[in-house]
Amino acid sequence: MAAPTVWCEPRTVLPRPTQRLPKEPKTADELVTMILDDLQKFEGCPRKGVRITVYGGRDWNAMLMFGAEAGPVPNVSILRSLFQTITERLQNRYDLVE
Repeated sequence: MAAPTVWCEPRTVLPRPTQRLPKEPKTADELVTMILDDLQKFEGCPRKGVRITVYGGRDWNAMLMFGAEAGPVPNVSILRSLFQTITERLQNRYDLVE
């Protein structure tokens, strides 16, 4: 008895995890705006007194600060965690340019 014939669909080749897609260039001001817009979508994020600084070069980073205008921020640890998540997502997609 002959072995059954197996038909396979053409495979789609997906990029390997080690292959990185090119990152889009963004200025520090653009990245600050993107981070702040995303952060302020969450309830409890102050509309005033939130300061974000983007610094570095190719491997850029960001810093979040709450000024006096922000008033008391009871959920600061949640906002800092959200800030970190947003920043990491953007770091994977964008390079900092001057």
